[in-house]
Parts: sequence; structure tokens; C-alpha cells
Amino acid sequence: MKHIQGTTRFSLRVMASALIAGGLVSASTAMAGPINWQTVVNNNVTFPGDTRNFNSYNQPSVNDAGLVVFRGRTQGGQPGGEPATGILTRDMSSAGNPLSTIATRTTVAPLPVYVPESGYTYTPLNPTFNEFPAIPRIDSGSSTIATRGQTPPLIEITEIATDVKTRVGTSAIYTNPGGTLISGVSNFGNQPGFDRYLVPGQTDVKFDQFPGAPTITDGSKIAFKGNFAGGTGVYWTDTADSTSPIYRIADNTTAGTAFTGGSTAPPSAAKGQVVFLGVDNEDNPTKGGIYRSALETNNNPTLTQIVGIGSIAPGFNVAGQSNQFTRLGEALSFDGRYTAFWGGVGTATNALTLQCPTDGNQSVIAYCNQQHPNGYATTVPTYQGIYLADALDGSLDLIASTWGNDGFTDFVYWGFTGRPPGVGGGDDPEESQELARWRSTSFVAGDNGMVAFKGSKGDSFGLYLAKALSDPLLTLAEKGDDGSLIDPDATGMPITALGIERDGFRNGWLAISASMANEEDSMAGVYVTQVPEPGTLALFGIAAAGLAWRRRKQ
Repeated sequence: MKHIQGTTRFSLRVMASALIAGGLVSASTAMAGPINWQTVVNNNVTFPGDTRNFNSYNQPSVNDAGLVVFRGRTQGGQPGGEPATGILTRDMSSAGNPLSTIATRTTVAPLPVYVPESGYTYTPLNPTFNEFPAIPRIDSGSSTIATRGQTPPLIEITEIATDVKTRVGTSAIYTNPGGTLISGVSNFGNQPGFDRYLVPGQTDVKFDQFPGAPTITDGSKIAFKGNFAGGTGVYWTDTADSTSPIYRIADNTTAGTAFTGGSTAPPSAAKGQVVFLGVDNEDNPTKGGIYRSALETNNNPTLTQIVGIGSIAPGFNVAGQSNQFTRLGEALSFDGRYTAFWGGVGTATNALTLQCPTDGNQSVIAYCNQQHPNGYATTVPTYQGIYLADALDGSLDLIASTWGNDGFTDFVYWGFTGRPPGVGGGDDPEESQELARWRSTSFVAGDNGMVAFKGSKGDSFGLYLAKALSDPLLTLAEKGDDGSLIDPDATGMPITALGIERDGFRNGWLAISASMANEEDSMAGVYVTQVPEPGTLALFGIAAAGLAWRRRKQ
């Protein structure tokens, strides 16, 4: 397969305008836009079991059948009340299906399975959830979701001989194979009766925390990143088997790997396989890359490198610049064959100064301003791209770039996230929960060779859809567009924010989050559409012009 870069693309909305002028389609078809968005939830919907409406959402995930899962919140009560927060789903495959609640702050957290040891008593404490600190994700082929949950201690273990009581269990990964919420992985594996949850490859070591969002595949198998004293890695277990141990995929103590002593990132899983980023140095990698592995029932599975730091970047044609990957993104979208990802090429960088957020958790904002009163200075690669790797033929293709003719200037987005000082508790030592800091990520979601991604063009940004070696680039939505493009309840409100996640594009279903606002009103929500297969733009009502996905021109 030849790797070439596109030079000519058009927004479908611009095309539609031209078609109107030429009399090829009706004004009503073009004005409606080529994308038909459906509202999953928005700010006019009351949070289940509460009197308040939703007001914020994280990026959703969707499965092959159009079942959407998302984390949503309300505003806090007065005075000083906590917002309602929860993990919810909605089946968008047919009209009128209601929201379904997986868990909220009023839900009693389920205990992990354990085997009681003689000499101890076990007293469930039955707490409700404090928070869900990462986006939920859903299995592509089933309705099973995976989400992180933080709680007060779940259980009190008493040693009968000494009457010493230990309250444990504040962080876990929860899932619902078969429809019932269960605890899949817990952070108190070094307690009597909980050996199943020990860190594999270590001696009597428990997990401290599970950074990022866990992933789910094959109906019950969760893969996740886990931190423990002295290390970090990626792991998996089968939650349908109450006796299944946790298996190591790879960690920073795995001898002989390019990331020995370095770091790994939260994985993505599909069809019995997993992909993840592992590098020697998170801030300045010199070796490592993106790896794929089968979910094997041993602690040393075979790792296949998909692309590495130092690999040649396809489609890079800037004179005098290195054409090697120097950065690779953590947010990998994987469907069992294709892996979509962000990559930085060469050593040229652009300087940035990031200002602390003004909306969100006030303790986090205050900590940011304390640490960075004059802003945070950093850099991003000048030359960046969105790429697609095909495990079937080994090809690697360029989807979009900052050096092409599409006008993109950046694919990297920043947030100040984590735990502010003094927040913690339970059996997690404070040093085991990482303090808030500036983090960067890219937003990309792949589906059978098509890739949806977020990109910036100077001060503007948008969501776009492309296919490797194909033309045109489809503009899904951009900053400043009227909100009615996505949500009829947002008419007259320009789009101010757009979000997409790695599991947000499955079997033609595309799910996003969006916010819209003007000087008087605002709206936000979760939205879904169905994207036609390449070559079938007739579904968008503009086939009269003979438009179709075409191979890119050199």
C-alpha cells in the first residue's frame, strides 16, 4: 500500500452550498446539513432520581448496536451541596428509549469477591460512591461497560486474635457483565482473603490506583492501567470468572522491553486483543512505542510493536526535517484490526503558555493557580499527525497533519487534572494518588478504517472525519457553528466545545459531547449520529454531484 498525503479536501457543508447554487440539491436538504444528530441527553433532561437537570458531560462511548454510555452531572445544591453524578446509558438504535442508570452517588458500591480466611471476620460497610473519576467505556460487541469508582472504605476486616480492625477498599474498577454491577478489580489485594487482586509479578503487593479509563472486551474481560508501590503497568482479568486472577500484559519492571523502568498508558481492547503505549520516559521518550498483545492467561504475553519511537512517519514531506516519530499519543482507538493514534514527528516544537482553568473543581483550580500563577510554559511538536495502523497488512497511513493543506495547526489539548493536596483518605496513602498537574491528550476514534478526530485551525477547532488515502475530509462540526447543527434546543447558540473519545465511533455509530452558548443562554449534551460507509454519500443527500470517497491526490 502506498502512503501518500492529501492535497485537496472540502467540507461537505461547503460542497452543499455549491450544489444549491448549481441546482443539484434542494436548499432544505443542504440547510439541514449532511449530518443528522440525535440527542442522547442535554441540559433540559432531569437527572434520574433527582430534581435537578444535567449540566455537564464527559465524552461518551458507544457500542456496535448504538448503546451509548456517558458520565453526567448536575450543578451542586445550595448551600454547598454536592452535584448528582452518575454513569448512564441510552439505547439509540430506536426512538424513545429512556436513560438507564448504571450507578450514581446514591448507589451502594458492590463488594469484590473474596475468600474468607479463618481467624478473621468481614463486615461490609455498604458505602455509596463518592465519584467516578474517569470516563466509562463499553464493549464494542455487548452492553458491558467498565468504569472506575471511588468510595469510602468498603469493608472492615477484624483479626479475631488481636481484635485489630482494618477498613479497606476505596478505589476499584466496576463492570456489569450480565447486567448486574460488580467490582472487577480492587485495591486491597494484600488483605487476607483478597489474594486474587494482588499485582501479578510482584510479591504480596496491592494496587494503589487505576489511572485513566479501563477498557472492556468479549463481554467480561477488563484491561486497565494499575499503579503500585515502585511501578506501573497494564493488566487484565475476566470478571465473568470469580476465580480469575489478574494477568500482567506488561509493566515497567518487565525485563528486556523498551520501556523497562519507564511507563505504560491506559490500554484499549477489542476482540480479545489489547493495544497500549509503553515508553522509557513519559516526558521525553527515546524508545518504546505502541504495542499489541492477545489477552493471554499468563504474565508474559508476546508483545508486537505496531509503531515505535524513531519509526519513519508516512506522508511527511517537509524539507530539512527528520521524518521519525518522536512522540506517540496515549489515547489509542482500537477495533481489533485498526489502531488510530496521534504522533509527533521530528524535533521542531512550538511554545505554549497554558492558563489555569476558571470552571470546575475549585480546589483543583486554586492548586493550579498556586503552582502556576503566571501560567504553565510548555511545548508541542510543530509537526503532528493523526495516523491509522492496519494489523492485517501492516500498513501505516496518514489521516491528517499540521503540514498539509487542510489548515490544521494542532491536535493536542491540555487540562489541569488530578487530586488537589489534602484530598484522599481510606487505605490509600496520599502519595499513591497523583497530585493534579497539566496533562495533554489528543482525541481520536476509529471505526473500520475511518477516523474521527479533533483538530485545531489557529484559534478555532472542530471534529472531522477522514479515511486513509481517501478524499474528502468531512467536517462534522466546528467552533462557532450554530448549535442547531447538533441540537435543536441550541438554536442561536454558537458551538463552544466539542469532545470525542477513543470508543466513540463503532459500527458507523458516532457519539460526541458538545457545548453551545451565547451571551444569554447555554446548552450542552451528548449526541449521536450514524456515519455512512465510504462510497455511500448518497445517504447524505448529495449524491447528485457524483461525490464519493476518493483516493488522495499526490
